[in-house]
Amino acid sequence: MIRAAALTVVLLAAACAPEQTDNAAVSRDFAEHRSNVEVTASGAVTRVLADAPGPDGTHQRFIVQLSGLSQTLLVDNNVDIGRRVPLGQGDLVTVHGEYVWNDQGGLVHFTHHDPVHTHEGGWIEVRGVRYE
Repeated sequence: MIRAAALTVVLLAAACAPEQTDNAAVSRDFAEHRSNVEVTASGAVTRVLADAPGPDGTHQRFIVQLSGLSQTLLVDNNVDIGRRVPLGQGDLVTVHGEYVWNDQGGLVHFTHHDPVHTHEGGWIEVRGVRYE
């Protein structure tokens, strides 16, 4: 009984632990021209761009300088499916979504839940709040 309770505590702690960022993996994806890869990356917002229309809704866009690297990412967050993230230049963010290669460092999209359940859900975290 005690062993089962201890196992439950360990499993719950692991499930509640923050997602591990792997900026080095994103850097490898960029170097290898890989796309359609799930990533979790972190860094500072260097620029907030104007919203852009897309075929599936309005996209909040911003540039993130990956921590410890010279690489930047464009984050393309669909605010018609997910939530708009209140952020500004200099904010530290963690993003989870699908990486798509481009010659400027790549972009991350699918930073929201998937309403049709065909894709892994993503998120953006800033100041301890996770937006899905």
